[in-house]
Amino acid sequence: MTTRDGGSVFSLGIDYRESAHSDLPEALTDAVRVEDFFRQWGFSPVAGCRGLAAADATVIRDAVENWSDGIRMFDNGAPLVLYLAGHGRLHHGRHHILTASSPPHPPYGGKKSISADDLVEQILNSGASKALVMLDVCHAGFAASQVQQALSQVAAAQAAPTMDLGVLVSCLHHERCYSGSFVKALLSALAEGSEQGHWKDGDEFVTLHELRDELRERLKDEQCAEVAGRSGLKIVPNPRYRADAAARSVELGELLRRLPPADREHFLQKAASTDANDVGWFFTGRQQMSREIVSWLATHDRGVHVVTGAPGAGKSAFIGRLAVLADLYSQPACRALGILDGDPDTRPEVGCFDAVSHLKNRRVDDTATDIARQLGIDLADSASPARDLVLELADSGRRVTILADALDESERGEEEFVARDVLRAIGSLEGCRVVVGTRRDRDGRFDATPDDPGPLVAALRPRTGSFHILDLSADPATADDIAHYVDERLKGRWSTPERRATAAREVAEQAGRVFLYARFALRVLEGFDERTVDEPGWHTRLPSDVGHAGLHEVFARDLERFDDHVMVREVLTPLAFTRGRGLPRRQIWSALATELARSGRAYRDSDVARIIREAGWYLTEATEDGQAVFRLYHQAIADYLSEVMCDDD
Repeated sequence: MTTRDGGSVFSLGIDYRESAHSDLPEALTDAVRVEDFFRQWGFSPVAGCRGLAAADATVIRDAVENWSDGIRMFDNGAPLVLYLAGHGRLHHGRHHILTASSPPHPPYGGKKSISADDLVEQILNSGASKALVMLDVCHAGFAASQVQQALSQVAAAQAAPTMDLGVLVSCLHHERCYSGSFVKALLSALAEGSEQGHWKDGDEFVTLHELRDELRERLKDEQCAEVAGRSGLKIVPNPRYRADAAARSVELGELLRRLPPADREHFLQKAASTDANDVGWFFTGRQQMSREIVSWLATHDRGVHVVTGAPGAGKSAFIGRLAVLADLYSQPACRALGILDGDPDTRPEVGCFDAVSHLKNRRVDDTATDIARQLGIDLADSASPARDLVLELADSGRRVTILADALDESERGEEEFVARDVLRAIGSLEGCRVVVGTRRDRDGRFDATPDDPGPLVAALRPRTGSFHILDLSADPATADDIAHYVDERLKGRWSTPERRATAAREVAEQAGRVFLYARFALRVLEGFDERTVDEPGWHTRLPSDVGHAGLHEVFARDLERFDDHVMVREVLTPLAFTRGRGLPRRQIWSALATELARSGRAYRDSDVARIIREAGWYLTEATEDGQAVFRLYHQAIADYLSEVMCDDD
């Protein structure tokens, strides 16, 4: 577990065992549990805080004031967390937190109780950069509203907020809270992750409004959490966060969950341009194509080998297969997945690739710098990385093999320069080989002829050395591979082999050698009872035939399966224009969806969370700058959404 430096936590549960009030048996232990959680993340507990459990209101207020003064004088700017559990009462339009010495009946106030205003004033006086107040008391929602009013008054008086202060309370103003429920739900949610997808493992912090929404789901009708102040405050660490987490499909399945974390992450890093589900099953197909490329690697010491095909033909999965099988550190994962059980002639030699590069959104210099880094070549001061990389390889006489994917997804306008000035140039050197995955042109609409393989493929032809083109769309075994995939995926749901085979054959026929189609068809099949295939005309319920309608019609039909297909399409649309690893889920995504929406609808973060939850199979999740980011699973889906956007214009 990685801790973070700085911060202070004041966590107190009131002890009512010797008082006139009913006991709250979990208050003391909840305070300890909250303190221990934040201690793990670098927060320092306040010394002597636990000894205040039976103290009166004046002593507790003085302790909070001393804590605030200490932060201001000796640790200015550190984040603060204050947790208080006890009885709460409403009296004369104010909320009061009772101590062990508070009277059992009103009036309250003064020395008899603690108000939310008392706590907020001291927090504001601390000079902290940000602070969280958690009140686990009855009627706490009223206290939250008092805090909101106090913050608004301070901001109005000073013309700006003094700090980022957020409040998370265990119940609404008219509710009682049940001892132990709030903290149990809170810590369980942080340890297990959000059941409703309000935050992801790629988020370094969990915001207060995300916690509120999750707690409401977990606490159900017992009590209803609420927030005030800075609801988007990032102060609660996410224990499940991994800064080095690899990109992965949102729809993972059991394929990778059974792998040890280290093996899973490395496997995903190497297969970064693919969906891990694709890589896992795809190893059982493309036997002859795999033998061809393995044979080329074994018999040629110079040149370029192009893996091409129509959109959705499975190019990235094929390249991902080569990457993980040739990677030494991916071998445990490959063995666990059964990938090494097949024909050894379909597997490249371990260690045969000296650099593996995914070219999505890359420019010429980005590509050269990435390859150089993996080869241990320093281009930090280079004014022309592509030129200097090629010169360094030529002058040194190094023999290298490069694997690159998604040339057609390079930064728009840079595709042919990346092909010519980096990949082709390297493949033309003595002892250097390049394997490239790409469409024939950017849009995937080019029909090749013997004399014209397409602009991107032609740009890869080396000046000297071997040049080989492997067209996955021409693989005669594709239909059998698709049928096998569908049959395997249905095994866990359909018990009758004959019905699985019927469905698999129909999908393979309608797929038109497009592997991507099988994913859409499976989404429909998995919602069927297997007896559906016994009904006349059942196949018409599958997505449109690719051969007749094309992939775009398949996407359109798939979106129509959703109750609110307009929302799904419009919320997904911003992802068609993303760069880098993806689009942040919080705030930005929903704002872009609203701006681009042709329906005029306004979208919120909750709509984004719903899409991730209900249409997550369209998405790939990664981590960037301490937050989860998302992109579309396949470039063909981005092509469709962007085309629809342009047609609307």
